[in-house]
Amino acid sequence: MSSFLQSYKRQPKLFIDLPSKGVYYNDSIIEDAKYTQIPVFGMNAMDEILFKTPDALFTGEATAEVVKSCIPSILDPWKIVGFDIDYILLAIRIATYGDDMQVSTTCPKCETETESMLSLTNMIGAYSQFDVSHKFELDELTFHLRPLSYKEMTDFSIENYTYERQQIQIASNTTMDDKEKDTLIKQLYEQSNTMNLRVALTYIKSVGNSVESETNLDIITAFVTENDAKFYNELKENIFELSNRWKVPNTQCKCSNEECNFGYETKIDLDYSNFFGLKFLHARNLI
Repeated sequence: MSSFLQSYKRQPKLFIDLPSKGVYYNDSIIEDAKYTQIPVFGMNAMDEILFKTPDALFTGEATAEVVKSCIPSILDPWKIVGFDIDYILLAIRIATYGDDMQVSTTCPKCETETESMLSLTNMIGAYSQFDVSHKFELDELTFHLRPLSYKEMTDFSIENYTYERQQIQIASNTTMDDKEKDTLIKQLYEQSNTMNLRVALTYIKSVGNSVESETNLDIITAFVTENDAKFYNELKENIFELSNRWKVPNTQCKCSNEECNFGYETKIDLDYSNFFGLKFLHARNLI
């Protein structure tokens, strides 16, 4: 039996074009592999509850489920690349709460607390300038890089968090002597360094010359790790450049103290539990 309430069901609040231009997706990830004019719905009650569930936030399940709920045409959120995920979450925030968001910052010059109104629409507009891919050349070889998927980013973040927690637990353990602690912490540092190497290598899509191209990550890993350090160092430098280029755009603020009136940049961190659970953010300032 149908009800008049059917006419009040959720409707799309906006339509978005993904910054990646769909180059990393097929129709198993996005319906019909369509990356333009994607409808975005506001969050429902269960979506908001998910973003208040610590375990679901930690594992990334909350984000994946909310993306599927608010953008049904995205079939596999885990395979969406990082800067698309940030863009999507900004769009969901707009669809749910509107464009304006209050940001609380501290002036780096006079330390005055300033409340600013941030336009999220302006922020997502900056994503149209993002480069979809990146490459660099070294010794006649061309390294083609790609953004990590949401699944890759989440797995590496969980692994890194685990190492950090283990170090804290070992350091605070009162039953171990200092020598045993040092041995275990050294092992954790080695594991963490190995993870950082794996993260860097995961960014590589292919390595080629003027004739051939290699895409097998195991072969590429062996080549980089067993070769001169300059290959790994150049890779790290280019990843650092990409991380700055593909991050959530900074926004401009001005100190509310009339005697100061200092202008500074604010970095918006998408801490999802706060971003979707509060009407305002406390931002990290950049001079």
